[in-house]
Amino acid sequence: MPELDPAAAAATREFSLSGTQINGTNTDMERIDETVALGTTEEWRITNDDGQPHSFHVHDVQFQIIDIAGAEPSPSLAGWKDTVLLRPGETARLVMAFSDYADPDWPYMFHCHLLAHEDSGMMGQFVVVRPGDEAGSPPSAPHEHHG
Repeated sequence: MPELDPAAAAATREFSLSGTQINGTNTDMERIDETVALGTTEEWRITNDDGQPHSFHVHDVQFQIIDIAGAEPSPSLAGWKDTVLLRPGETARLVMAFSDYADPDWPYMFHCHLLAHEDSGMMGQFVVVRPGDEAGSPPSAPHEHHG
């Protein structure tokens, strides 16, 4: 796959990781957090605002790291990734292209890849839509009633 050009980014999104929350919220499976247009390249800025490391993972796409903690990525961080480790206080700028699938109702996840954080709800959902379309509603999880 060719290298992506960060200057071609149609949007820049900001994500703050702290505790077990992303942008101040825990996951809600009935909420779409971000809507991305099919055929676009985006820059995602992920900041670890916490005193512990977080490993940020994105479903559906791979990304390239533009910089991490203001520096060019090391050779081990060059190339295509789907997860990036952020130490306390670090920001990573990522560039990714959304080019293969659109559905306003079926979301993908972004989350901390540390299992304890993921299990505590440190996740969000995004949908990829055709240009001009809006996010729909994710399928509702079945609810059991006990009585």
